[in-house]
Amino acid sequence: MDNTGCELSAKKNQYLKFVYLEGGAVKTTTISRHFDVAPSTVTRALGDLEKAGYITGVRYRGFCLTPFGEDYARFLVRRHRILALMFTRSGLCKEDACRQADLVESKVSRSVVDTICASLGHPTMSTCGRIEPDPIHCCPVAGVGERFL
Repeated sequence: MDNTGCELSAKKNQYLKFVYLEGGAVKTTTISRHFDVAPSTVTRALGDLEKAGYITGVRYRGFCLTPFGEDYARFLVRRHRILALMFTRSGLCKEDACRQADLVESKVSRSVVDTICASLGHPTMSTCGRIEPDPIHCCPVAGVGERFL
């Protein structure tokens, strides 16, 4: 399934990115502490993400990304890093660029991210970390399948 990048709420995007960057099973309590929200709030959102096929629950270990969820979360991280880079190149400091990317990223489609990526010359590094290329939608073939954290 090919998504536009605007299917989920900002908070659900944040949860997926967090699980992706953690690199394995993540417990509900870990997520609720990180985002300073009630565990019931996280449980409800993770249930929605599980029903939609982004994550799967692993008994006593927490939640893991499905292959579909990992691909989507990889895009979410890439989108954040490209937007943060665009903001820093426009004069914002690293912290402000990251905050602004957090505020707007859930409204920015994959096609816009790809356009920004191309206009920036397919960058491989942002103020937030490495930018994984997307050879299927945007970038020339390089590093397919590697995890850039």
